[in-house]
Amino acid sequence: MSVPLQQQVSTFWSRQSTSQKITLIALILAAVVVVPLLITWATQPTYSVAFSGMSEEDAGEVIQKLNESSIPYKLQGTGTIMVPQDQVYEVRLQMAREGLPQKGTVGFELFSGSTLGMTEFTQKVNYRRALEGELERTIGSLAPVDAVRVHIVTPEKTLLSSDQAPTTASIMLKLSGNRILDQAQVQSITHLVASSVEGLKPENVVVVDSSGRMLASGSGGSTEAGVAGQTDTRRAAESAAAMAVQQKAEQLLLQVLGPNRAVVQADVSLDWTQKETTSQTYEPTTTTIRSTQKTTENYETSGGATGGIPGAETNLPEGTNTNATNTSSSNYTRSDEVVNYEISSIQAHEIISPGSIKRITLSVLVDNVTDQTQLATLQSAVAAAVGIDETRGDKLVVENTVFDKTYLATQTEDMEKASQTELYWRIGEIAGAVILLFALLFYVQRLLKNLKLASADAWVPVMKPLSETALSAPGTMNAPMFPHTENINMPGLGAAQEHSAPPRLESLIKPHKANPEDEQLQKVLTRLTEENPASVAEIIQMWLTEDERRS
Repeated sequence: MSVPLQQQVSTFWSRQSTSQKITLIALILAAVVVVPLLITWATQPTYSVAFSGMSEEDAGEVIQKLNESSIPYKLQGTGTIMVPQDQVYEVRLQMAREGLPQKGTVGFELFSGSTLGMTEFTQKVNYRRALEGELERTIGSLAPVDAVRVHIVTPEKTLLSSDQAPTTASIMLKLSGNRILDQAQVQSITHLVASSVEGLKPENVVVVDSSGRMLASGSGGSTEAGVAGQTDTRRAAESAAAMAVQQKAEQLLLQVLGPNRAVVQADVSLDWTQKETTSQTYEPTTTTIRSTQKTTENYETSGGATGGIPGAETNLPEGTNTNATNTSSSNYTRSDEVVNYEISSIQAHEIISPGSIKRITLSVLVDNVTDQTQLATLQSAVAAAVGIDETRGDKLVVENTVFDKTYLATQTEDMEKASQTELYWRIGEIAGAVILLFALLFYVQRLLKNLKLASADAWVPVMKPLSETALSAPGTMNAPMFPHTENINMPGLGAAQEHSAPPRLESLIKPHKANPEDEQLQKVLTRLTEENPASVAEIIQMWLTEDERRS
């Protein structure tokens, strides 16, 4: 015989105390609130950025396409659209097929359509817009850059070159996160833009970030801003060189002395002058024959020589001169030789670029190293490691001192205490969560047990089977047929049977204060009487027969 579930729940609820009822209601309300939230959170898709830095027109068109395709999306501001993570690339390809975005940055696709009917001024403006858009795309592809705007100003050409205004450009950068650009990166951007625009020089490009800081003044190297930028670059280079020297010394001392046993400070001065030297060296001990010149003279005379007293007779033809005399023949020979020697020489042309090391100053303090030999060894090792050159003017100082480690010990102790406290808090949180979980499980187990007991009580048999009663021996007829009805007030029994009722039925006809169990059993007996009155009558008849036998 089944008991309705509603009746079982009602019985279970009536047996609970007030505190248990309040706790159960609180658990049910928490489950009603938390379970939908958990289901919503578990089924909520993860969104990723599909487009960022878009114009309002492009964002509106993209949202319209997403609505038509029934694709969920989220907006961050007016230029960032987020879609489910598994649909990011699909959405991008779909928007690219639709030609979106197209109004944020326009490149040379501006000339894809027909240009018939355009004036020369319109074509110039479109070309400038297309060039600006292409530069924005190129600069925007750099890792530190989140968004960029480029403006180019190209003045009209004049007749005289002296009156021609230069081409200028301005760039506004929005950097991602808290990143900043160094001078080298800014120069690369200015040279990139200058190389892409006809007639534009790098010194005529202005670069400004979204915070209003001027990264490039566009005034060239002759102005105060250019000099300041160059000075900052040189200081950064010297700081980097000093840091490299300091790290070399620290690594060496860390291996020798251990951690926290040495302090190193370095200062490096760089020579920024550019030098060009031409030298010629002669080698006097080494000679080389450059040229040789040899001259030879040879004169030879044969026969006699004409001679005599000067005058007319002497100049007469041969045979008529009576005063001429004859002499013997003669020879003349002369030889000269000139040798030219060249002295060897070496000519060298050297250009020294700026940025070479001018001087290194290094200071090293070691903790409690009193051995002078060890100090000298450390000084020699550090000097060799960082490249100390005394002829250049470098200076290295290694001194011993006793480090004050009180602050370090205090900080270490505080950190250990904080770490230990945090560990205790975590352990406490975990223990509290475990205890709360066990308490919740214990309470739920008790609720289930009480529900099971209430259900078992509702199904307690109230009457033995008739076959068992009929076949029982006469000595056993005194056993009650209703084992659990000793305290039940049986309605329907008249006063005529009150004097002959057996002792086991006195409690059935004796009025007493009802309790929930008696009421429940009474309802069961009433229902049994209504459904099977013949069995009840047979049982009563058997009781009467037994009483007659006794009498």
